[in-house]
Amino acid sequence: MLAIVVAFGAAARADTGFTSKVQVYTDSDHTTVISPVVQAAADVTNDTSVSLGYLVDAVSSASVDIVSQASPREMHDTRHQVSLGLTHTFDTLTLGGNYSYSTENDYLSHTIGVDLTKDFDDKNTTFDLGYGVSLNTVGRSGDANFSRGETSQHVTLSWTQIISPKTATQLTYELGYDSGFQSSPYRFVPVRTSATAAPELWVWETDPDARTRNALVFGINHALGKDSVQADYRIYTDDWGITSHTFGLRYFTWLSKHVQLRLRERFYTQGAASFYQEIYTQPEKYITYDRELSTLWSETAGAKLVWGVADHVELELKSDLFYYSYAEFLPLASRTGANLGIGMALTY
Repeated sequence: MLAIVVAFGAAARADTGFTSKVQVYTDSDHTTVISPVVQAAADVTNDTSVSLGYLVDAVSSASVDIVSQASPREMHDTRHQVSLGLTHTFDTLTLGGNYSYSTENDYLSHTIGVDLTKDFDDKNTTFDLGYGVSLNTVGRSGDANFSRGETSQHVTLSWTQIISPKTATQLTYELGYDSGFQSSPYRFVPVRTSATAAPELWVWETDPDARTRNALVFGINHALGKDSVQADYRIYTDDWGITSHTFGLRYFTWLSKHVQLRLRERFYTQGAASFYQEIYTQPEKYITYDRELSTLWSETAGAKLVWGVADHVELELKSDLFYYSYAEFLPLASRTGANLGIGMALTY
């Protein structure tokens, strides 16, 4: 893949950037994900840029979320994703498009996106409109006859405003609509009389086949001399009955002329879906064993160090630690984990 990227950049004879990273995710629920990624971007003309990326997710899990009466005790899978992007600028208007193809043992996805950005008032005001659609096919390992379709669409509208030489704000609205198969093909739900009783039977998980999502995000970026601070708040609702709140804070500081440190903190909380129950005493039209549809909260804190080792070379080290608390999910009260990453970026 590296040879292809370098050859492409040389043929274009334009400013080129190349990034290579490896991220490792691990948690106390016996899940590990190793994700190497390579990305390249090139300005083929003064107004046109192209990008190319390749990502691998190697997953190993024995999570309680996938272990049930009818599922394996441990799961291994590898996801491959290839992405392409193209942008062109017409004076104060920028048009972009992207496509990604993702495949794994039991999932296939095609994603297409378009984006339109318009600058006003000497670039002090920017509006951005984006649309994306994912066409997905859900399978089940070991069952060649199982195939379900799922489509996800989203529209985003953003307004970015520079309100002073040191402060910029952004307001974003997100609308999403999912249709088709949205359950897990492996997850079965126990039906029982109490939390301590043995299951009387196991029922295949069934979620609604449509979901409308709404989110509003406000962010602010303020410069503090050479340092800067960013903060954002996101409120989310959907017609499954979930409401969530996300608070984020990031601080950027220069430790030296070539070394920058980023500190981050994120707090998330949500209520349960309207059809979610901690215990099902009888089969229901919609029945789920998905902890992500329960009441939960999480806290993430981390740091990233970026070191400019040369004029065109940057090294990156990242570490995020997180904690999740589940108030209504019997198999798992909480989980802890880490996201660790190392990367290198080259520019020409």
